[in-house]
Amino acid sequence: MLVSSIDIEEFRGIVRCKTPLALSKFTVLVGRNNSGKSSVLEALSLLPMYSFRPPYIDDSRIDFVARLHAGKSSLVYGYSGGAMIKYKIQDKTWTIRIKDEGLDHQDIEGVEESNLLNNPALALAKIFDIDHRKDKLYDEVNNLVFFIPNDSYFMDRLHSKLRDEKYRNMVIKMGANTRVAELINKCVDDRYTEVLFTPEFSARKERGSGKSPLYIKVKDLGDGVQKAVLRALWLEAINPSLVLWDDFEGSAHPTLIKLLLEWLSKKSWQVIISTHSIDVLTSLLEVRPKDSKVIQLKKTNDDVLLHEDLTLEELENVIETSQDPRRLVDSLKL
Repeated sequence: MLVSSIDIEEFRGIVRCKTPLALSKFTVLVGRNNSGKSSVLEALSLLPMYSFRPPYIDDSRIDFVARLHAGKSSLVYGYSGGAMIKYKIQDKTWTIRIKDEGLDHQDIEGVEESNLLNNPALALAKIFDIDHRKDKLYDEVNNLVFFIPNDSYFMDRLHSKLRDEKYRNMVIKMGANTRVAELINKCVDDRYTEVLFTPEFSARKERGSGKSPLYIKVKDLGDGVQKAVLRALWLEAINPSLVLWDDFEGSAHPTLIKLLLEWLSKKSWQVIISTHSIDVLTSLLEVRPKDSKVIQLKKTNDDVLLHEDLTLEELENVIETSQDPRRLVDSLKL
């Protein structure tokens, strides 16, 4: 597990956390709109270095989060002053400070500041026991964290990057295009063997009985499937340590939601998702990922973030005793 806890101060709409959020290997964040779910995921998305540029977007991690809102100043509560985020990673405290005037800073307990400034990839590789002799050390470290916001620009970037031969080859080399085809097969009646990128984004459909295969445009399989395929291709190819997924249920029908949860639960990744959906929670109880929990988030009138942890057993009790969906929504603060 990459991150064991997070504490936030003056970041986005959060003045502070009443207590740090303890994270599991599989964590589901729930709460009403503006309860802090996206802010928590965005704070985590700045790891491992806020200045690093993930291969699937063109901005640094911090600039990408700023793009999701009203610019850099919007990352600081009240648009002035500074934000501070503290993480517990391997029992060490990592701190990121964001200033409205742009004087950002990152500190890692036990790591010399000069090492972090001069060669951050090497410094982080040593922490995570990554072979520092690797040719693409920066990519290896940068890919530790993969953030999926509910954002159309982000989805466009995932799609457009796969038109680049470099990234297509990466996906194919890792076998992601065939593994994701197996995921498609579980939510449709047809049989697909691989995802292709040229001349169009399509899936190879096998017809049997000596018939030639068909190449079905992925967008014709439905918006939810298309989004799931794009995200899954990149996740399979990147193979991150930490997956952050905001509004997990977006455009996905209940069957696809359960399949995605099953797929994620079989990976070695630490997974943190947010949801408004009862379907996600009921599917979570069916899949039951190891070391999983639900965190209910709520903000006070003065924007202090409160939270309550629920085990899957406690979640099950809430659902069983709230047969009226309106009561369930209220009980889970959705």
